[in-house]
Amino acid sequence: MTPLLKTATPELKKMLTSRGNLRTYHSNEELFAAGEPANFLPIIIKGKAKMVQFPEAGKEVIIGIFGEGEMFAVPPVIDGRVYPASAYSMTASQILLVHRDDFFDVLRDSHEFTVAVLMWLSEMLRQKTGLIQTLAGGSAEQRIAGVLIRLFEAEAGPPPIKITLRREDIARMAGLTTETAIRTIRNLAEQDVISIQKGKILIADTGSLRAHLIG
Repeated sequence: MTPLLKTATPELKKMLTSRGNLRTYHSNEELFAAGEPANFLPIIIKGKAKMVQFPEAGKEVIIGIFGEGEMFAVPPVIDGRVYPASAYSMTASQILLVHRDDFFDVLRDSHEFTVAVLMWLSEMLRQKTGLIQTLAGGSAEQRIAGVLIRLFEAEAGPPPIKITLRREDIARMAGLTTETAIRTIRNLAEQDVISIQKGKILIADTGSLRAHLIG
């Protein structure tokens, strides 16, 4: 997902920051809970956040990870319904909260912001469609490759990107068992698609991972 604040003009950044409320979150602190009214749009200034669902007690399914400069939870803010999932900071984070009323004011006053929101919705739809196709019939390698690409793209820093999520979390995102995810990640490392250092996954680029998506 293209980070909004990396491409925004100074005028748009000023418009958003002047209307938003900048809050600091500790690691694993809740931003909002599933079922709460979608009253604000989160934009990550610093840090990282995730959206998760809990289909059953003790089971967490990560449905999205977002990095610096990114906005998220856009659809429920637009339609005024509830957040479909809960959100938590993954690190110490600074997040700009733009109230829904202010969101629409900026949308009305800024052509640039309107285009950015439309591009976000389009990109998210493409991602979800690709994810559904992969989970519906993809191999374990295809599923893991898709998840690793998403995690790579969520990072703001230069490559190689270190993936800090646990194997268990990656497995849940891919719809696989932890054992299958561990085995698949090991196989990808043996093929030099990724590397593993001190138990952490390192990704230099996504070219080889994307090749696995198509077979």
